[in-house]
Amino acid sequence: TESKTNMPWLFFFSALAIPAFYAVGLLARTDTHISVAEFWRFWVVHLWVEDFLELFTTVMVAYIFVMLGVVRERIAIGIIFMDAILYSMGGVIGTMHHLYFSGTPVEHMALGAFFSAAEVIPLTFLTVEAWAFMQLGARQEAKTDAPFPHRWAVMFLVSVGFWNFLGAGVFGFLINLPIVSYYQIGTALTANHGHAAMMGVYGMLAVGLSMFALRYIIPADKWPEKWAKVSFWSLNIGLAWMVFATLLPLGVIQLYHSVDQGYFEARSLNFVTGNLNSLIEWGRLPGDVIFILGGCVPFLYMAFLGLKHFRHGKTVMEMPQDVLFTEIESPTAKK
Repeated sequence: TESKTNMPWLFFFSALAIPAFYAVGLLARTDTHISVAEFWRFWVVHLWVEDFLELFTTVMVAYIFVMLGVVRERIAIGIIFMDAILYSMGGVIGTMHHLYFSGTPVEHMALGAFFSAAEVIPLTFLTVEAWAFMQLGARQEAKTDAPFPHRWAVMFLVSVGFWNFLGAGVFGFLINLPIVSYYQIGTALTANHGHAAMMGVYGMLAVGLSMFALRYIIPADKWPEKWAKVSFWSLNIGLAWMVFATLLPLGVIQLYHSVDQGYFEARSLNFVTGNLNSLIEWGRLPGDVIFILGGCVPFLYMAFLGLKHFRHGKTVMEMPQDVLFTEIESPTAKK
């Protein structure tokens, strides 16, 4: 019998936790006091999006890394359990940083900010392990002269860890502290955190898994290695441009205006549409062009190739050398 702590079971449990904790939003009814309703609402926002979806991401990335042989199964399972422990100990506490306007004590919000930022540690460790493999080279690991077939799938999954650390960890922590929430909640710094974490983690995860699948359905002689490379760098450069050239500067300026003139003034239409803000927003255009033309268009072309070739043609023959299971015959079958 398979252990309940192996990779498929961990993947199943992490996927099951997503709808289970999304359902807690049903605990708030129309007659529930707003402070209680906000508590359960942010259980959905935090424990679903920032905790259990994050756990699912870590398990999924670990699963793919193990199947590809870029991370040892023992290390991946250890990181997953460290992830689960962090979530169990800090996930509920981390929810508190959302409840600034619900009468939550300052001490609770301070602990919530710390534990919320600590959630990104396991996936960062997993990314460092995979990146070390990529640096050493797939040829040495696989003991073969054939090029590593899933290089860009792994690179996208590595970028998941990078953006998880930066977008969810660093940018998330910047807006989680109670005194910062008082002045900036709902401003461009929040959007900066949301864009970097959403596209950087779940967007790059989706593209990475697509690259993994497309590598098997596009024939080896038709695989567009150059376009995979262009798509990877363009998506990451475009997202970085969006964050560092527009959203982060806008957020800092808006935070300064909020402290100097007041939160209401910083959220007013006159300030948001001012000359400086408009100039910074237009400065995002080159990054958007890189993201769309250099990142999305090549990826859509690769998806078209997948649709074109998936029913005919010789697909790739390179398969991961490390397998998760070894099928054995039962004693009764030998008899």
